Amino acid sequence: MKHQKKAAPNYTPEELLFQLHGALSMCRKAGKLVMGYDPVVEAVMAGKTDCVYLASDISPKTAQRLRYAVEDMAEVLPLPLTQDDLADVTRKRVAVYAVIDTNLARLCETKRKQCEHLIQKEEASE
Repeated sequence: MKHQKKAAPNYTPEELLFQLHGALSMCRKAGKLVMGYDPVVEAVMAGKTDCVYLASDISPKTAQRLRYAVEDMAEVLPLPLTQDDLADVTRKRVAVYAVIDTNLARLCETKRKQCEHLIQKEEASE
């Protein structure tokens, strides 16, 4: 008997954003979320992470400066969440994040991609 692959649940964008928020919160509680420009750049330079996340409302100048600082050492990806959306996770407004645990980073990236995919799908249908 062949195993049938389960269909992915149909989440709303709000539910996916909540899941991404929860994943980042879990990283912080585990002590694996690096927050802020300088700490994130240091984590990349130390080889602790190869992926950096940016809040959607980061200033273009800061984003450009960060991309230049980490160049080919880390992928820089946008989050569909603002600094205010994440303020309850970070306890302050922070625009730059990195996850320093492989499994937690994989979880966050999966959730981020799901959000991105659903948002693009909705925009295409409008």
